[in-house]
Amino acid sequence: MSTAPAPSRERLTELFLDLARLPSPSRSERKVADTIIACLEAAGATVHEDDTGGRIGGDAGNVWCTVRGDGPRPHLALGAHMDTVEPTDGMQPVLDGEGVFRNTLPTILGADDKAAIAALLHATELLHAAGEPFPAYELFFTVSEETGLVGAKHLGEHALASPFAAVLDSSGPVGGITVKAPSQQGLRAVFRGRAAHAGVEPERGRSAIQAAAKAIAAMRLGRVDEETTANIGVIHGGVAANIIPDFCEVRGECRSHDDEKLAHIAAAMVDSLQEGAARTGVDVEVNLIHEYRAFALTGRSAVVRLSKAAVRALDLQPRLVTSGGGSDANILNARGLPTVNLDAGMMQVHSPDEYLLLDDLERLCSLVLQMIRLAPAFAPRRAPAVSGLHG
Repeated sequence: MSTAPAPSRERLTELFLDLARLPSPSRSERKVADTIIACLEAAGATVHEDDTGGRIGGDAGNVWCTVRGDGPRPHLALGAHMDTVEPTDGMQPVLDGEGVFRNTLPTILGADDKAAIAALLHATELLHAAGEPFPAYELFFTVSEETGLVGAKHLGEHALASPFAAVLDSSGPVGGITVKAPSQQGLRAVFRGRAAHAGVEPERGRSAIQAAAKAIAAMRLGRVDEETTANIGVIHGGVAANIIPDFCEVRGECRSHDDEKLAHIAAAMVDSLQEGAARTGVDVEVNLIHEYRAFALTGRSAVVRLSKAAVRALDLQPRLVTSGGGSDANILNARGLPTVNLDAGMMQVHSPDEYLLLDDLERLCSLVLQMIRLAPAFAPRRAPAVSGLHG
């Protein structure tokens, strides 16, 4: 393929609005999966869906396919996730007169990650309709990304045959390339005390909420240093104002680009939880969950060089980004598949103020087409060996 076909703004608008109208919170992605499958099959692809939905209590599995083109094997894998954060009760997306997609109701828009899905589907439609040779590539769409990259963790080790990959799942104007992202540890603690009447005999009680409060007050939260963050995001317990609470659950997380620092901050959070329980005379059960592993790709990485070349082909300046968040790229890099996370144009995600410019959606589709066109020139002759944090 010598040149990339031009995206249709009308078709991109139709695709994005159709997708954004479909509520798809984690584990409820069936309608989006069906839309993707129908679109890809109409473009001539043979589509696969795994059994992840049944394994995680959802209604859809991961979806993937190889889009057949030149070459005996695909040159590049491109991916997005099908789920969104909640709330998704009100989904009335519109394209306003200024060329901006918004939700007219006070919930999310869902551009995270339906902007990416629309761009990938339309790029495939264009290549199928053009009737000209193009490099073979893979597409993959995961479930339950927003709840800990669950879908990617269940994607088969050998589902993708490409030598490198890109997910389109970072907020910001098109042109950003995430090459570094942290590891994350999830934390859950359950405090169990003793209930008593708060006004008659409070001395008999042991407050689980008080224990949790002492523990949290002793923690170092927020931005710990330039590479490390920690947060307590959920705390709940008790049943009435006049009862000493015998139960309290705390959920949080910590992240770092340095695994030694991550281990240190996680241990400090656990220590605080245990000390808070001991000082209050209650029991506590603490669980740490390793959610995903950090990755760092250098400028010499083939997929980074490909991404920069594709961005420059759009007359944009590539931006190499260090992220504080995780994505499916963390899982794929940990498996030894070098993967970047590309900015997809979505802005103020996970909020009622989320929006997407039609211009950026068009640029994202053009970027996908350039990535596909240029991939053979950057693809290594053989798949890379599994590496550590650096790809």
